[in-house]
Amino acid sequence: MAVEIERKFLVVDNSWRSQSLKRRSISDHLIARFENENGKARVRICDGAAMLTIKGPRRGFSRNEFHVDLKEEDAQSMVAEFASGPALSKTRHDIEHGGLVWQVDEFGGHLEGLVTCEVELPSENYSFEKPLWAGSEITGDTRYSSSTLADVLSSRDHVA
Repeated sequence: MAVEIERKFLVVDNSWRSQSLKRRSISDHLIARFENENGKARVRICDGAAMLTIKGPRRGFSRNEFHVDLKEEDAQSMVAEFASGPALSKTRHDIEHGGLVWQVDEFGGHLEGLVTCEVELPSENYSFEKPLWAGSEITGDTRYSSSTLADVLSSRDHVA
């Protein structure tokens, strides 16, 4: 099992676009939540590849994370059977800055306009340079967790 050490920020402008090295479409489907926001399981489908990810509770900037590659047909079956609401759709861009790969996520659908970025670090106390386009830190802010964003989409689907 891997430990993910990640920091997350809101993106404040579009100056990152010219630095994008790679772009891909992602569809995240929440299939389970653990008590008291202590983790989740999701199926991610990204450009024809699929993966089951289980994430444990966050401790500081770290959390345990387990990945299993899936056949796309199995992923679609899991989504049909277990998904708890609509998918989070986003376009992810990889950007190199300060010797690290930053991932910028542009959300689609009802979340269009929300743009966040994240960076995985080798340790919790690793010193890094934040790009100018990265604004307020939202690491651990439950308003921006994928579970909360999925709830926002679910409530909009019930209203529409």
